[in-house]
Amino acid sequence: MHYYTENFDNKLDSIEIYQRYPLLKPFVGSDYGTIYPKILLIAESHYLPEKSTIHTDPESWYAGSEENLNPQEQNWMRTRGILDKRLYGWKDPGHAIFRQLESALIKAGLPANDSVFRQIAFMNAFQRPAKTGASIKNTKLDVEIAVTTVDQVIEAIQPDHVVFVSTKAKRTVGKRLEQNSKGVHHPASPWWNRKQDGISSKQRFIELISGYVNAKEET
Repeated sequence: MHYYTENFDNKLDSIEIYQRYPLLKPFVGSDYGTIYPKILLIAESHYLPEKSTIHTDPESWYAGSEENLNPQEQNWMRTRGILDKRLYGWKDPGHAIFRQLESALIKAGLPANDSVFRQIAFMNAFQRPAKTGASIKNTKLDVEIAVTTVDQVIEAIQPDHVVFVSTKAKRTVGKRLEQNSKGVHHPASPWWNRKQDGISSKQRFIELISGYVNAKEET
């Protein structure tokens, strides 16, 4: 049993970067848009293992394909595989973002059941992985491909709301999208719980999602 759907893959498969790296395709929850508004969460990027070098040069990365990755590298950037877990299934230290998002989504009113993520869609803005534990040092090419890819994903899955869970991605990619979006700090960063103007990014995120959920319930 999977917590995601492949119903949008006929459109997603036409996106160039996903033809080279199908593992990067967004996770679209199996209940996406069936009960609640369609919400797309956009994080920053995947990581590759510390010893990996295949992703260090942007030009060669975007000209390559996932066939050049070893099995471990493939697992580290398998978007759907990473999110396709039962409730409270993220034990890896590097998956703190998903533990934090899971908790916040439940507090916002989405049903926990077996997987709260089945209600939403998730992708990374940057289509080139970063070094382990570091924020991606994006180039102009990274940003151009990120904007094109996110715009195409939005066209394919038609979200009602787009929320960046990375201020870096929001500032560099979000401002150039065709669809309006909101943004909060990365859930695995100290800024997630740190208050700015009297409210933390975590609380701002919960209020955003709660507003979307409640608006749907009232209609």
